[in-house]
Amino acid sequence: MGATRARKSSRAHLDLAKINDPNTRDTVGPHSQGDAVVRAEILLDRLKFSPGEIGTAYDDNFAKAVAAFQAASRLPALGSVDSATWSALNNDQSTGHVQQQPQKQGPAGGQQQSGSPNSQGSGQPTDNQPNAQTQSSQNQGAPPPAIVSYTILPEDVAGPFTKIPEVTGRDRGERMMLVEARFKQLNYASALDLLAEKFHASPRLLVELNPAKRFDKEGEQIEVPNVLTPAPQQASSVVVDASTHSVTALDGSNKVLAFYPATVGSEHDPLPVGHWTVKEIDRYPHFKYNPNLFWDSEDKRPRARLAPGPRNPVGVVWIGLSKEHYGIHGTAKPALIGQTQSHGCIRLTNWDASELAGMVKVGTPVLLEEGTPSPAQLQPASSP
Repeated sequence: MGATRARKSSRAHLDLAKINDPNTRDTVGPHSQGDAVVRAEILLDRLKFSPGEIGTAYDDNFAKAVAAFQAASRLPALGSVDSATWSALNNDQSTGHVQQQPQKQGPAGGQQQSGSPNSQGSGQPTDNQPNAQTQSSQNQGAPPPAIVSYTILPEDVAGPFTKIPEVTGRDRGERMMLVEARFKQLNYASALDLLAEKFHASPRLLVELNPAKRFDKEGEQIEVPNVLTPAPQQASSVVVDASTHSVTALDGSNKVLAFYPATVGSEHDPLPVGHWTVKEIDRYPHFKYNPNLFWDSEDKRPRARLAPGPRNPVGVVWIGLSKEHYGIHGTAKPALIGQTQSHGCIRLTNWDASELAGMVKVGTPVLLEEGTPSPAQLQPASSP
């Protein structure tokens, strides 16, 4: 996906009208692909039940998000989208969920809007204003479209971008970090990479939505998931569940504010079950590579300090916990959330980690557990 011009997909062409159609009622379950999957994932993302990276195929992260939404809506937690779930998803959409058009980047870089990670030095904007074109396309009282038009900005294509060479073979992970340590910034690889993360989508989905369009061209109009939404209210607590590979933010009544798929621990570095608190929130952190903390590192001598950026190993934010060396953080590879093992920490997509960082503060309780959240924790949250 390093190329900036979209290639025609071998899959069936996506139907934008069907993705935007609130009357869509196709059952979405295992092996489902296409328009209905894309629509359901966008609606879930806007309601803060994150499916992770939005794509065209049903996967485990999508199933977890559906089941969490169903439980919160007092529907059978099936993990597949039936007619009742479609009704709940459409009914819960707010006309406040509109696509946002950013203003020019300020000197510090970074984007503060909910669900859109900061990207210091990599072309991301600082402020966002409603896109007049998108607003005028919506009828008052009607559900907002799932897909909207977006005009590529100078900031989206300006870079700088970071081309990191692939490392293969034995002890690849350690050698990759030592290669990354040579770079002054660990930014997105391309404008397509940046735009995909901005709109919580896989690069492949953006390509399929925009055949023959360029992503490195200022002024190009493309179709994108309408996911940039108001931030959730402050969380009173956070639950990390190793059994469901998820992170749930709760309000003071233990009602769900947000649900995120996560990569949680491993056989060698299990989740440290217990009650902890948020100790620090560090946006755009450096990453200090200490091989003594990595069970699979063969050479315990090398040390490296990796530069900040969205392709830093901990992504755009580090939410440090009172348990030493443990935290909730972003990732350089959003497509792998929930699919790979971590070295003990809790890994989210950059946009989910950034959103969560805005919901917590130093001292917020964090429960690390291996079990299903209680029914009280799965009550739908009241609107802020």
